[in-house]
Amino acid sequence: MTPRTSTGENPFRMAYGTEALVPVEVGLGSYRTEVYNMETNNFGLRANVDLLEEEREAAYQRNMKYLLQAAQYYDSNIKKRSFGVGDQVLRELAASMPTKQGKLQPNWEGPYKATEVIRPGTYKLETLTGEAIKNTWHASRLRKFYQ
Repeated sequence: MTPRTSTGENPFRMAYGTEALVPVEVGLGSYRTEVYNMETNNFGLRANVDLLEEEREAAYQRNMKYLLQAAQYYDSNIKKRSFGVGDQVLRELAASMPTKQGKLQPNWEGPYKATEVIRPGTYKLETLTGEAIKNTWHASRLRKFYQ
């Protein structure tokens, strides 16, 4: 019965094309139950079914707008990290060696040198002695190293 935030409609209306009648309304009597007429009700139900696709399309558009706003809000709080070739970085220990992490272990290891940008946000690394690291690393798992 409660309209969803994302669509602005309640699920019953989206499924059946009409508003649900709550049992309390039947027992206590409401305007809808007092002015009920079988003929006009059937006409109204047929009209609701005819307009149901338009209502669903409008709800779909509201849902897409809601999802876009949620994504923009989430993305506004993310700090973009980018490194150049030759930059020194630290690598997250939990990503490189998940079995060796613990409460008293350091969170970052390194420094390493970024040798290649595979695509924006993905890097190949090597140790400072020139030994290549076999995997590629995402920028979210790296941190700039300052000496």
